Amino acid sequence: MKRKYNERKLTRLILGALLMGGAIFAPGVAMAAEVTWDGDFYIDGSGNPFPFPGTVTPEANAIKLVKTDAGNIEGYIENSFVMQGYKTLTLSGAGNAGLYLVRAGLQPAGLVEDFTLNVNGGTWNSVCGAVTVLGTVSKNTVNISGDTILGTVFGGFGTGLDGYTYGNARENIVNIKGGSGYMTIAGGYSEHGNAIGNIVNLSGGDLSGATVSGGSAYGGVASDNIVNVLKQLTIGHINGGGSDNLSTGNTLNIAAKGVVVTGNINYVQNLNFYLPSDIAANDPVPMLTVNGGATTLDGVTIGAAALTGVNLSKGDSVTLLKNANGFTGTATTTTLTTPPKATSLTVNKSYKFTIAQNTNDITATVSDVDESANEQAKSLVETRAATTTFVNAGADMLASQGFAQAANAVALEAAEKANANEQGATGTPAPNAFTPFAAFGGSSMRAESGSYVNTKGFGLNIGFARELSNAQGKLLFGPMVEYGGGSYDSHLDDGTRGDGKAHYFGVGVMARQVNHDGFYYEGSLRGGRVTSDYDGNLDGVGKVDYDSSSNYFAAHLGAGKAFDLGKGNTLDGYFKYFYSHQAGDDTTVHIAGMDDERGHFDAVDSHRIRIGARLTHKVNERNSFYGGLAYQYEFNGDARATFSGNGVPSPSLKGSSGMLELGWQVKPGDGPLKLDLGVTGWAGKQRGGSVQLGATWSF
Repeated sequence: MKRKYNERKLTRLILGALLMGGAIFAPGVAMAAEVTWDGDFYIDGSGNPFPFPGTVTPEANAIKLVKTDAGNIEGYIENSFVMQGYKTLTLSGAGNAGLYLVRAGLQPAGLVEDFTLNVNGGTWNSVCGAVTVLGTVSKNTVNISGDTILGTVFGGFGTGLDGYTYGNARENIVNIKGGSGYMTIAGGYSEHGNAIGNIVNLSGGDLSGATVSGGSAYGGVASDNIVNVLKQLTIGHINGGGSDNLSTGNTLNIAAKGVVVTGNINYVQNLNFYLPSDIAANDPVPMLTVNGGATTLDGVTIGAAALTGVNLSKGDSVTLLKNANGFTGTATTTTLTTPPKATSLTVNKSYKFTIAQNTNDITATVSDVDESANEQAKSLVETRAATTTFVNAGADMLASQGFAQAANAVALEAAEKANANEQGATGTPAPNAFTPFAAFGGSSMRAESGSYVNTKGFGLNIGFARELSNAQGKLLFGPMVEYGGGSYDSHLDDGTRGDGKAHYFGVGVMARQVNHDGFYYEGSLRGGRVTSDYDGNLDGVGKVDYDSSSNYFAAHLGAGKAFDLGKGNTLDGYFKYFYSHQAGDDTTVHIAGMDDERGHFDAVDSHRIRIGARLTHKVNERNSFYGGLAYQYEFNGDARATFSGNGVPSPSLKGSSGMLELGWQVKPGDGPLKLDLGVTGWAGKQRGGSVQLGATWSF
């Protein structure tokens, strides 16, 4: 008799699962990854919806959503049992109060996993991530948000028979961010099977009438299930892992203060309190208040830890759990082991707590505080090293390609005039005029700063040059405009990474005196504004970002001599000094989950010297090649900052670098254009390379 009864019951379970009201997606050949329902329609085997009622006959394996005479909506599968294609179902719109059950996935037996059900609005009696009969539902997810009205929510639902270990629910998840009308919520629910490792995350909604279970098992074992309460909420009742058979290792985590349970908490073996950043010493608001009779603490371990931003001192106390009706039994207490947590960008604190169970409350008192500096805050200062690198790259371009193209421009202008005179031009020759030139470059560099910063960017110089003869030789001078920048990523030794962008824009003047004996000296002045941003994720702190802008001033002086080696070869030996000053800035630093902090960046001063030589070989009037070597030393380049008045480690660009350059100067055709293409490689403190293109033309 028992066997025949079980066979009849199994038949009823399968038929009921297929015919009960609900939208069950199980097309045989569906290809779509996600479908959205906001009305009545068919969904064909290819995942294409079309309205209902209509004249089109759905193909085999289509899902049919039918509205009954009673106004309910029933969903069932045509000619197929097994879900093969759809993995996500999204419900939105008005919904229907008569709808009994909506599921993302179903399989009569076997493993049903990795389905997702999103509910963004409407009124629904029950929803479920996945359902199985005599199988296992695993790793399915239900996400609920918006103005949703719901009764029952299961991440996964498994059902079986008396005496069978089937219908298991494992590692299913329910995330609730809104909604109301809840009655029963469970990460995983099992009839005649086990509910293991399921999770419910609560961060919104009206849950005052809900019974919440991490996992619930009827006739089986409920173990290692978790309920996370992440915001201040009122909840009807909490079961960590409900079971009429055996409940083990189930956890309730409270991570907000002001949580209220109008009923009670049961089937919880681990009760953990994670103190939020807004908690204070002797805070009048308990983290958890239970109102529904005495709470049983036999077999319960209570732990406490501090989240990011908590700022308590030794001896400070907070109330973890308050129950006016008291407790039965005695809990075991412990301090949860967690990494040091940031109380600000610059300070980490690690707390130890003494937990005391009293008549009507349970308190945690800080027994020890270990305070340490947050070395990761250095990541935020690396941005200043990046912007200094960009500004200095502008100086390098001006001192090389900029001056070269200015000289080419006036030489080209002079050649054009001489050619005109040779062809018999009449009248008085025009005085030397300003001639336009341009230099453009792109670079990918790494600056070692005690950690390192990678920059990828560009620079542009546009100016007008004029040359005047004097007793010693010729004076080249003119105004120029510069613009440049790009992106950067900074890296600390512990793996912390920051990303951002930086740009600079400025104006300046340049001048070079070239004497008859080949000796020359030069200089430039530049000034403008540099802007930057930062985006990073610091361990123990979270997402951090800020914007910054400041003025900059830069100058360089140089001297050298060109030696004619004969056969079209010229050797240019030089010494150059570069200075840049980036003004300080005060900015607001945004920190996820914490109050904004005020950051102050000190001014950054860079002092560099460069000694080098370049050999140029003139092939003909149209082509020249050059190559050079140089040594550079940065004397300073320190970037310093404070956050909320606390200092942080300072990156520095100080150190030696070597440079190799190669280039080709060419005058294509008979037009007024001359090009200079150069590549530069760096090693040492500054590593990487750049490509530069210079151009001159005359009108």
